[in-house]
Amino acid sequence: MLFFYAIFGLNINLKKGFQYFELDFTFTRDDELVCLHDWKRSFKRTFGFDIDGKVTLKEFEVLVQCRSKFTKCTLNGLAVWMRDNPVAYIVTDVKSGRNIEALKRIYDTLPDAGRRVIPQIYNPKNFDAIKEFGYEQIIWTLYRFGGSNDEVLNWVERFRGPIAITMPKERAESTLPMELKKRGIPTYVHTVNTGEELESFVAKFGITEIYTDFLQP
Repeated sequence: MLFFYAIFGLNINLKKGFQYFELDFTFTRDDELVCLHDWKRSFKRTFGFDIDGKVTLKEFEVLVQCRSKFTKCTLNGLAVWMRDNPVAYIVTDVKSGRNIEALKRIYDTLPDAGRRVIPQIYNPKNFDAIKEFGYEQIIWTLYRFGGSNDEVLNWVERFRGPIAITMPKERAESTLPMELKKRGIPTYVHTVNTGEELESFVAKFGITEIYTDFLQP
C-alpha cells in the first residue's frame, strides 16, 4: 500500500505501519528540488498566500520555518530523514517536464536510492534511461499517458527489468489490471480511500495494491 503524504506526515504514518510514501517533487526558481505539488494551490495551502512564479530554495526554507505549520522537505532534508528511518521507501512524482533530470538528482542525493527510491515514469520511452541510473524498480504511472490499454500491454513486453503499473481509477475499471496480472506485472490504482473501493479493485479487477490518503495498512 502506498501512501500520499508530505514530509510533515512521514513520521506519524511510519509509526502506523506505512513504509512506502509517494512524494511530489518540483523545482524551485534556482533549480533545486523540494517536496511540493505546485506553486499555485499547493503553495497557497501551505504558506497562506499567492505568489507569481516560484521561489528560490533559500526563500522556500525561510517560508517553511516562518510560515508553514508543517515541515515541507527539501531534497537534502529528505536525505537526512531517510538515513534516520532506514525502513522507509520513497515513490517519486515529479511535477514538471524534467522527470529524468530530477530522478538523476534524487538518485545522487538520497541514501541507497537504487533500492529505496522507486521512480515513477510518465513516458515509457524513458524506462531505459532511468534504469541506467541504477534504480532497481520502476513504476510506469499512466495518468499522463493517453494511449490505449493495448499500447500499455505492448510496451510492458519491451521493458527489461522489474516494472509495475499505476493507473487512475477509471482505467483500473477495465480488463487492463487482469491482463497485466497474467503477465506477472503488479498494478496499483489511485486514489482509494474507502474499504469498499479497495475490495472492489482487488477482487473484481485484479489490482495488486492501492495508493491512499487515509486507509490504514
